[in-house]
Amino acid sequence: MRIVRYINPSWHHYAVQYPNFNIVRDWKSYENASGDKKFSYISEFNPTSERIPILVEEIKKHLTVADHVYVNMGEPGLSYKDIKKSKEGPYLGTVDFINDHFVSTDAVTFFGNAILQKPTSRPWHYFNDMFFSDINLYNKDKLCLSLLQQLDQPLSNRTYHWEIMCSRHTDIYKKLKQHPVDQNTLSTCHRLGIQFYGSSVVQPKNNNPAEGAGLENAHIRCSDLIDPEIYNSSYYSAVIETIAPADNSFSMFSEKEAKPIVGGRPFIIIGSQYHMRAFRSLGFKSFSPMIDESYDLEPDRNKRLKMIFDEMHRLSQSKPVEVYRELKPVLEHNKKWFENKSNWNKEFLDAWHQNQSII
Repeated sequence: MRIVRYINPSWHHYAVQYPNFNIVRDWKSYENASGDKKFSYISEFNPTSERIPILVEEIKKHLTVADHVYVNMGEPGLSYKDIKKSKEGPYLGTVDFINDHFVSTDAVTFFGNAILQKPTSRPWHYFNDMFFSDINLYNKDKLCLSLLQQLDQPLSNRTYHWEIMCSRHTDIYKKLKQHPVDQNTLSTCHRLGIQFYGSSVVQPKNNNPAEGAGLENAHIRCSDLIDPEIYNSSYYSAVIETIAPADNSFSMFSEKEAKPIVGGRPFIIIGSQYHMRAFRSLGFKSFSPMIDESYDLEPDRNKRLKMIFDEMHRLSQSKPVEVYRELKPVLEHNKKWFENKSNWNKEFLDAWHQNQSII
């Protein structure tokens, strides 16, 4: 069987492995190529409100030629406006994107590093790219291995109980400053110019933690790097996911969870409702009852945030040595599961390796 595969230029993900494939990257060549089957693989890493209509047109164009189109949403936490209707309209999300533009008979499948909490017209599969370059980044990369080796073991006396990087979430940072847990928290907020970078990590040049770290592995981001000085100054992490939709329609995962997982730290996720439930659905274990995770059930964002801060403050009164002793099985399971689970991204790899004929 003669198979023609198209891959768009922005798809650079490590999970695409094609040592024996000749890949078509030019649309005209793909459109005119003859084959028994045609498969398109499209990835999107810049899902702005202006870009969304272009992406929809691109996918629909491929549907006229391909037997099936596979779309990797590089940033599945879509938050955009339908500028064709109104720039002042409500923000839309990932579920809206799929349901508003595609019907059940469209031959398109979506992938992304999020668990969707609402049904979609076309299939959506979780895609683990918490670290863009490799799930096993901290088992392979020399710099990352050295960062792990710098973490204090066993626990030392540390200045703070919690660390939190608020990044662009100025509202969360300001509310933290009004809560008693702030006294036990090492906090930064890049948008407000409040930063901290240890000497062992690469500081982003443009004040964007997600930019490339300029290392040999081009897909390692500055935000992928565990900062030993931050971890050795605190016991726990509070991670704020990039997007937490107001309608709680999805829960996304990124390097923000991956770093404490490989670093063996308990953490709380400031994200959407049912974020921890989604985390467990991936095979990880959460930290209840040592950490009261009832905040995960609260639909209101502000109430949920206060419950999280309250729980952070409560845990600050406990002895870290006892917390770590109780959570040791959980921490060990999560690290092992993250790095050794055999079928991460199985759905995508099955789609990629189907009919492995060379064109």
